[in-house]
Amino acid sequence: MNNLDIFLERDELKNFEDNWSLVKYISGIIDTSEAREYIIHILDIWESVNKDSKPIWIDLIERTGFYPYFVDKIKDNNQNFEISLQAQIRLAYFKSDVLPGVYFHEKQKEIEKHLSMGENIAVSAPTSFGKSLLIEEMVARKKFDNILIIQPTLALIDETRKKMRHYQDYYDVIVNTRQDVKERNIFILTAERVLEFPELPRINFFIIDEFYKISNRRNDSRIDALNIALFKVMNMNPQAMFLTPSVDSLSEKFREKYDVTFFKTDYALVNTHIQEIRRRNGNLLSGNNKKNKLFQVLSELIEPTIVYVKSPGEAYKLAKEYMDFISSNGEVNKHLEIYDWMDQNISPNWQLKKMLKYGIGAHNGSLPRHLVTSEIDLFNKGFINVLFATASLIEGVNTAAKNMVIYSQNKGSNRIDYFDFANIRGRAGRMKQYFTGQVYLFIEEPVKENFTIDVPIVDQEDVSDEVLINIPDDSVEDTERKKNLIDEIPIDLINILKKNMINVAGQKALFKCIRNNRETMDYLKWNDIPSYEQLRKTLLLGYAYIHNNDNERFANFQAVTALKLVNNSLKQVILDQTNYYKDNGKKDPENRAIDEVLKFQRRCASFEIPKLLAVVESIQKYVFESHNSSFGSYSMFAAMLENDQVDEKFQFLVDYGIPASAIKKISRQLSNTDDNANVIKLILEQEIELKRILLPYEFNLLRSAIFSLN
Repeated sequence: MNNLDIFLERDELKNFEDNWSLVKYISGIIDTSEAREYIIHILDIWESVNKDSKPIWIDLIERTGFYPYFVDKIKDNNQNFEISLQAQIRLAYFKSDVLPGVYFHEKQKEIEKHLSMGENIAVSAPTSFGKSLLIEEMVARKKFDNILIIQPTLALIDETRKKMRHYQDYYDVIVNTRQDVKERNIFILTAERVLEFPELPRINFFIIDEFYKISNRRNDSRIDALNIALFKVMNMNPQAMFLTPSVDSLSEKFREKYDVTFFKTDYALVNTHIQEIRRRNGNLLSGNNKKNKLFQVLSELIEPTIVYVKSPGEAYKLAKEYMDFISSNGEVNKHLEIYDWMDQNISPNWQLKKMLKYGIGAHNGSLPRHLVTSEIDLFNKGFINVLFATASLIEGVNTAAKNMVIYSQNKGSNRIDYFDFANIRGRAGRMKQYFTGQVYLFIEEPVKENFTIDVPIVDQEDVSDEVLINIPDDSVEDTERKKNLIDEIPIDLINILKKNMINVAGQKALFKCIRNNRETMDYLKWNDIPSYEQLRKTLLLGYAYIHNNDNERFANFQAVTALKLVNNSLKQVILDQTNYYKDNGKKDPENRAIDEVLKFQRRCASFEIPKLLAVVESIQKYVFESHNSSFGSYSMFAAMLENDQVDEKFQFLVDYGIPASAIKKISRQLSNTDDNANVIKLILEQEIELKRILLPYEFNLLRSAIFSLN
């Protein structure tokens, strides 16, 4: 163990001579990450640091460029630190001109200067760097008419939307393609929605958060959409900023094409302390020994803790078993408003509700959107102390966690690599709250490897068909491959294939199938709500050609479940599935049904099936129209499925984290409204009546969303 490790385990430094010796050492290495780790630990144990040495430490905090911490200390009413005129001048330099009371740290200021000069930049920095502050700084300047922020997940969109509430006197915040575009707008969208937007105006300032997802190396399911959205928006020649957790380098061709300055830094304002959890002989724990040790560690931790696991199934299983482990201690959350919503819309017996009563959460991407947000909020406010989470939480969402337990070696069926590991590890600690994040490691730390972000649409190496078909002919490098890709396809159909942005070969085969068999495919010509037979055959055709899945039983299940969700309440669908599992002798039928239905709703109903229907609709419409025949229109059904039966003019509220159960009540109350702005206006006018008809949980989410709109 080196001197730094020994020091980081100390919880006090009360002897002046010890402080002085350390100060002298740090002064000689002040610009290193080691010096920053020492100083962050001093901040962590500040109340137990020798009083006479604190003015010296204040000078070092300022010298390190930790101005957010420096300001907190010199403005502390319990202290009386005098700072020099030079320090006051430097402090003024690091103060934001547009964000009240906000001070940049040294590296943030360096990047802010380059942004102020109109440069395009990419920033690779640790989780605790404060990259989101750079976004807010540029928005607060009100310099740009149209700002686009691409976020990879709806949870991050919601988080960013809330930060933008301060600027809605100047900008309209757009998170949904159905919202009206005004004179000045902040678009906060996924890459898919950027491409779906009917008339996106010229973007002046462009941000992609979690930029590493554009790389082939991450094997992300939405990589094609992100690449095409990047290409589309950069053709508008905006100023741009690309933000990512720590990577080593960035595509040289990309930097040259768009004149991007790349900043890589390990500058962090939070320490991370790793403790390996092993057997006495140093080997990894396994089986029940590993699980029992996990529960022992968790039961001894006081501060909020996230446990990283590989899958939703493992998250629920471990959370339930940990609840049983600590149940003798009694419930900590006797009542939360969210319980009433769960009782009315899911089940009073839902295992997640039981876990919450013991301060335990199980987070995964299959939960309804508002529950994802609410669970994080409960964790950040201290109602949940232990949160079992999959990668859906780890990748980007801000949480106030002191401790991070890395329990699983995998992400789904794949082993986590060093980049995954560093990203997960970086969730421990929080600026100004937990100066040192504790990481408890139950796995072998992956070997560090170089990660260069490639940009397929620019590099054109290992580029997919879906990206290649969207590259203009004068920019394509492999002209022969593109020629073969679009061979025998009419020009107007090529535009449809490009827009659909999915399995080009599958779309071409689907087109030929419908064209050659159109006289026997009248089942595709449905509108509004299809019959079971129409939907079953349509989905079977789509899955067979687009997803290479011709399993008829699978398509039948997708069709019957989708129709149930459109024609019944969520609770009724869960009840039906519960009874089915009971009749078939399944273990824990109710919770199994809840998990399966919610998973289907979030993954299949909210994304996969509407996307598939849009592709089939576009191609069958093209074929039938070409032969002067009627065609099907699936958009109404797809929208109802995607948005849980919510009326179209109220669907934008889904993206503001309002439960569909609440929106349906609101839509009945405001049945005469006709546009988004009027919805908001009427909600504000009828606040008292809406409070009467909504559950407290629903009303508080609505109030938070509407306050952020006005």
